[in-house]
Amino acid sequence: MPEKFSGVLRGWAERAPRLTALYFREDAISYGELWRLVRAAAEWLRTQGVGPGDKVMIVGENGPQLVALLFAAAAMDAWAVPFNARASAREIENARTFADCRLALYALDASEAAAEHARAQGLAVQDSPVGPLALGPLNRAASAEPVAADRRHDTAVLIFTSGTTGAPKAVMLSHQALMYMGANMALLRDFSPDDCLYNSSPISHIIGFGVVLLTAFWAGASCHLAPRFDPPSLCRLIASGRVTCITSVPTLFARLLEYAADHGISLRAGRMRVVATGGAPLDEGLKRRIEDAFGVRMYNSYGMTECTPIARSRTSIASTEVGELTAGVEVRLVDENGADVAPGEPGEIWVKGPPLMNGYYRNPAANAAAMKPGGFFATGDIGRFDENGLLYIVGRSKDVIIRSGFNVHPAEVESVLMQFPGVALAAVIGRQVEGNEEVIAYVQPAHGAALAPEALRAWCREQLAPYKRPSQIVLSETLPVGATGKILKSELKKIDAARARAG
Repeated sequence: MPEKFSGVLRGWAERAPRLTALYFREDAISYGELWRLVRAAAEWLRTQGVGPGDKVMIVGENGPQLVALLFAAAAMDAWAVPFNARASAREIENARTFADCRLALYALDASEAAAEHARAQGLAVQDSPVGPLALGPLNRAASAEPVAADRRHDTAVLIFTSGTTGAPKAVMLSHQALMYMGANMALLRDFSPDDCLYNSSPISHIIGFGVVLLTAFWAGASCHLAPRFDPPSLCRLIASGRVTCITSVPTLFARLLEYAADHGISLRAGRMRVVATGGAPLDEGLKRRIEDAFGVRMYNSYGMTECTPIARSRTSIASTEVGELTAGVEVRLVDENGADVAPGEPGEIWVKGPPLMNGYYRNPAANAAAMKPGGFFATGDIGRFDENGLLYIVGRSKDVIIRSGFNVHPAEVESVLMQFPGVALAAVIGRQVEGNEEVIAYVQPAHGAALAPEALRAWCREQLAPYKRPSQIVLSETLPVGATGKILKSELKKIDAARARAG
């Protein structure tokens, strides 16, 4: 492996500079051209006051600017902090402050949301080697992180997971961990420069960045950047023969199938050869529908921001099968006391290996809770091995909702709801729907308060990223509580299931 993940791009720029690295809208950008942009962007960042070990926040959506700036930060030994522009201003500012960023950039080429954030802050737009960017003020008081002699194990990217009511959880990923993601998937799926990987998964998250973008670059393939998932555009790309691979969460496949069926479009045209999913549970019925629509077998995989990939399937048969362990990755299945379970029995998945994170940034409590003896990371997921050593996911032990591949921590949504005047109690649960999980909020008004669900929804729109916002807000005179006063979510889920059945 190269010393830094930017070396993957540099290698192809030197060996085959004319190969297409990125497609964006009507543009094609070669590896040679992209590397020139990266080098120029790195020099420009230096002129803006950024140095080795500094954190640089890049707010945007999938576009060439975001890609070039990520690789530029890596090339100059800074930490990139990519952040989805669809997040709220509160979330962006909290992350920027928590990460002690030297500079915040707003990539405008692919994101009107980023432009809106910049306008709201009154930020000036400046020219740069990658095009117009909005720049926040330079944080001269920001502290730079130490730079290790061996860059492979140095933190390269800081990716925020959905926060709880406590300190944010920002995952420190090394150059090695990121390259391991791309190398394994490229080899497993036999990608080559003839392939083009469709990428609508946000590059600010691990699937879009590590599993798709870096996989394409490791193989010398091209990556078609889509700022947001767009079924009509994707159908045209499939029919044209450009796209050969789609890796996405199950719910987006469900949307694509629905659109194709409504418009009489065949998904068997073109050169599609790999459809794969991860990041959320895969429904067996949806899996069969996807395979029938594309005429190819669907692959499944398992990982998380903290460690990806843990396991991946070669020939996934059951929807819960995530396949064989990634080379170099070690897994233990343990009971509640941390003892190994008997063969074939389910247990919490503990994992370690080259793709494991460097830890949670500035969060010793989260590190102490997650890291276990022997260097293992406790995932909070429940799995089992079959007689062939294949891993199956059978449940979760964490109180987390997985919506469209994104983790939603109920505590964060509940905290936002509880700040609204007139709310006495709030409880957030997940509701399973085909190919996805919805966020459902139950709210108990304070005595004498008159609450309107629409007002609560408007409040959530101001405070939360779209995937965290409740799909439904239910007002209830009382919520089920136990003897200690804690809301009984198990009972609430029964109540919600009855409401869902009743329509």
